[in-house]
Amino acid sequence: MNVFCEDYDNVAVIGIDGELSDDTLEVFRATAERRLGEGRVNFIVNFEKLSSIDSAGLEALLWLQEQCRHRQGDLKLAGLDETARQILLMTRLDRRFDVHPGVVQAVKGFAIHG
Repeated sequence: MNVFCEDYDNVAVIGIDGELSDDTLEVFRATAERRLGEGRVNFIVNFEKLSSIDSAGLEALLWLQEQCRHRQGDLKLAGLDETARQILLMTRLDRRFDVHPGVVQAVKGFAIHG
């Protein structure tokens, strides 16, 4: 798994190339924690290159959302394929996350709401 992070104004975008699972969480969390430590509070997780996500990956997303909200920020998801959308729907996490078709739309969502 490769994790890359880009900044769009005050939003940190974390992209995942590969799977987000128990075996790969350390890199994801370290990347998020580094950005949180730099004062970032708004995040987007870009799913465009994500190949799969398991329950540990979902827990990591919830963890990051909690960290953001604790700091008066938020987490948005972008670029989900149909499989990822179905996983969120089946786990009812579709109610917890603000999902956008792409990163640009998610960044604009932050501009509109805060």
